[in-house]
Amino acid sequence: MKTFDFAQRLEEIQIALARLFDSPKTSNVSLLEEGDAIIAHMSWVVDSHRDSTLDARCAATIHATRAQLEGYAGLGTAQRRTIQQRIQQCVRARFEESRDPAQPGGACSFDVVLDEAIFRADKDNYFPSIE
Repeated sequence: MKTFDFAQRLEEIQIALARLFDSPKTSNVSLLEEGDAIIAHMSWVVDSHRDSTLDARCAATIHATRAQLEGYAGLGTAQRRTIQQRIQQCVRARFEESRDPAQPGGACSFDVVLDEAIFRADKDNYFPSIE
């Protein structure tokens, strides 16, 4: 049986999310564990100004279950990287859908619910679905 540090595996996902978008200022990713739900909240600057109160930010809330992430944590490195890329694809796709040109600087806020297909180790059977 493989042993793993669950907190370390969650941190891998946080780092992957933090690197997802180019941002003129540091992106922020935090996790909340609430029973069976694990929620990642990320925010980043899409348009920066000298006065940071004028910065346009985007925020994403990513929802997963503990069972999904425990399954992820038990996988090998290559499989985990594949799943990280799938999560990034879902977040990026939702970001593109959520951008509102009427918002100053392209600010946005959106949710992503990660489905079971993302966490399947078989990379040939993945078809993204965003709720």
